[in-house]
Amino acid sequence: MAEGRLRRWGAGARFLAITLALIWTTHAIAFFAHEYAHSGAAWLLGYKANPLAIDYGGFNLPNLLFFSQVDENVAYDPIFGQGHGPAAALIAFAGMGIANSLLYLLSRLLLRRESVRDKSLLFHFVFWFCFMNVGNFYDYVPIRTFASHGDMAHIAQGLNISPWAVLIVLGYPTEWAMWHFFARLLPDALPLLAPDSRFRQAVVVIACAAVMFGYFGGSGYFGYGEVSRILSGISILAAPGVAVACWPQQTPRAG
Repeated sequence: MAEGRLRRWGAGARFLAITLALIWTTHAIAFFAHEYAHSGAAWLLGYKANPLAIDYGGFNLPNLLFFSQVDENVAYDPIFGQGHGPAAALIAFAGMGIANSLLYLLSRLLLRRESVRDKSLLFHFVFWFCFMNVGNFYDYVPIRTFASHGDMAHIAQGLNISPWAVLIVLGYPTEWAMWHFFARLLPDALPLLAPDSRFRQAVVVIACAAVMFGYFGGSGYFGYGEVSRILSGISILAAPGVAVACWPQQTPRAG
């Protein structure tokens, strides 16, 4: 009895360690793809000399864990000063609208392939990678859509439109991606992510709700204005309800 309990605890600890490692790794890939897309777009349009020259920040724990000091290193003011607002808007859009969108679609396709579904660790990786790209949609739309600076502000300024127009145009695909992930993809993935443990399935559900609605949804608390703060507060309060709504219902199959 004690030996079996130890084995279960050991398996649970390994699952948690793998999950945390994949969350960090997939977030890093989606995050840097986002920043390099901004930088690469600026380079292609002639506003930057080196597409790889982004700001990496310092060697400290917050930056290593959350990349809080990493930045695209694109100077938008001179672009606006030259009257090239649409170019600035395209550069700002490139992170979420091009890089994360393409990676999201790619990961969605891979999650349906039997060659991916049959390999547990690979499926785990692609699942979290898809999740991170959805998170990159959500923390901009709607959380930072009404901010006075950053990507959404640059899009609105560059196209000379209201943030409400940005919300309407980008909000629908973001809403659909969020709904599809939590209502369709997550329930389908749980038996493959943790086929022998309802407890581990619950861990995945809690992690998805906390990271999406707490971490990504909480981005509005970091200097993006009152509207973003309010939206972040609502997002964080929604996390427990989402976890309950997505709670695993069926007992996993043995094996």
